[in-house]
Amino acid sequence: MYDLIGDIHGHADELRALLHHLGYRPDAAGVPRHPDGRQVIFLGDYVDRGPKIRETLQLVRGMVEGGAALAILGNHEYNALAFWQKDPAGGHLRPHRPWHIMQHLETIKEFRTPELYREWQGYLAWFRTLPLALELPGLRAVHACWESRHIEYLRGELPDLCLTPDFMLRASRRGTAEFEAIEVTLKGREVRLPGGLTFQDKDGHHRDLTRVRWWQNPATAAAYHEYFLEDLPELRNRAFDFASLDPWYYQDEKPVFFGHYWLRGKPQILQPHAVCLDYSMARGGQLIGYRWDGEQTLSADKLVWVP
Repeated sequence: MYDLIGDIHGHADELRALLHHLGYRPDAAGVPRHPDGRQVIFLGDYVDRGPKIRETLQLVRGMVEGGAALAILGNHEYNALAFWQKDPAGGHLRPHRPWHIMQHLETIKEFRTPELYREWQGYLAWFRTLPLALELPGLRAVHACWESRHIEYLRGELPDLCLTPDFMLRASRRGTAEFEAIEVTLKGREVRLPGGLTFQDKDGHHRDLTRVRWWQNPATAAAYHEYFLEDLPELRNRAFDFASLDPWYYQDEKPVFFGHYWLRGKPQILQPHAVCLDYSMARGGQLIGYRWDGEQTLSADKLVWVP
């Protein structure tokens, strides 16, 4: 069976502690393994923000290549690939604007010497071997959003769901099908805020789009904060108008595990077949895992973190 782990963001010490808590012990080569043959599934976002990014990559990659884990791509790995891939039109696919540099700065600092930069190039190549999502017997794993039409489109373009430079070039152009599929799958579904409202996100950027709870039927929300992931004071007393929203939400009975959303508070199951394992590790929160033993209805008592 599998132990799924959410966004790490360079917190190698916390990752080691959680693996130990889950029963993984280093083998002779130093690769953490479970005595019962369980595997970890890492849900992406290994780089940026945290203090030990290189150690995190060494640990995660070592487990994957040693057969002790599976891993998928997060939006921060995707952003890193785009940051370093040249654009034929000039510059890079992810422009080197100040806020993009700041988001990626801790990673840049860890690989700042020529020797370490060559190592970093190896990690960029390794990122291209990680799929955008996993569908296994009994479960699904994705970094931000499992929307079937986008997953199927990506499978048609990338049969192994691993990125290519050509696909990334097309995905860097707003308005393309590639761009939309990557945005939703790795960054989540978004809708425009009503009435021209904006908010300041965790990185200080003003946004007029907000992520939504795609695992929840919008028709069941009585207030905006029950469907929007941003609880804006301006919307708290306004009736929720969902008539203009895309009514799609995740209704499959196959459990889906994801990260990305910087949740706070006590970890919980979002609905019987969906759970987020990102509880803001990089902002003073906790690294969360889920011990999956084949159940199709998820249970809060399977959520695991280091006390």
